[in-house]
Amino acid sequence: MKQTNIFMRGHWEDLIITNFQIDKAILEPYLPKDTEIDFFKNKAILSMVAFTFSKVSFFGFKVPMHQNFGQINFRYYVKSKIDNTKGVVFIKEFAPKPLITLVANIFYNEPYHFKNITYNKFIKDNEIALEYKFKGSKTGAKGSLVTDELTKNSLEHFVVDRYVAFIKNKKSETLQYKIHHKPWKLYNLDTSYFDKELLNLLPKTFKNLKHVSTCFVDGSSVSVQKGTLQSV
Repeated sequence: MKQTNIFMRGHWEDLIITNFQIDKAILEPYLPKDTEIDFFKNKAILSMVAFTFSKVSFFGFKVPMHQNFGQINFRYYVKSKIDNTKGVVFIKEFAPKPLITLVANIFYNEPYHFKNITYNKFIKDNEIALEYKFKGSKTGAKGSLVTDELTKNSLEHFVVDRYVAFIKNKKSETLQYKIHHKPWKLYNLDTSYFDKELLNLLPKTFKNLKHVSTCFVDGSSVSVQKGTLQSV
């Protein structure tokens, strides 16, 4: 099926998704209208996602000097009360490119912030090592480039297999942004780590997070449609 109303294309790759259990009461103030928290086995999950964003284009035009950079975001998992669509809500997103943050905030009401996120990637003998860093605080993973498909009903499937972002516009209406990409797979993870200082990027109300798992994901090219209003 031909995709229409695409405003952004790019590659989201080499994702380190660090998952935490969180008190649902902390997330509820951030719920867009007519959405509710999507629980995994009765647990509310918050994820820190570090990934590489590359080959960026808006409406078919490449953005100079915005073709390869690291990014970190914090998101949680919701579903629509209107049509039961499952997706994500972003608490905060951080990128080292001022133009990305400006466009996202002004035109799409996304909670983007300019931060100098850097990354290092090493590949040797079918092994991959990746590290994302902000002000000396790091998150990283090592593993094999051999990939496995997501297992149904697993936490990895719950957090990775999402194709909609819910965003509250300036009128407090809820928009659904559809994200198109092939099903992502998991690298065979050997080790992972993160510095707790990265969690200071969250609002101060985000406390007592319990680390439950980390996913190491291959990623792919993506395209994002313009947001559409949820309708009753």
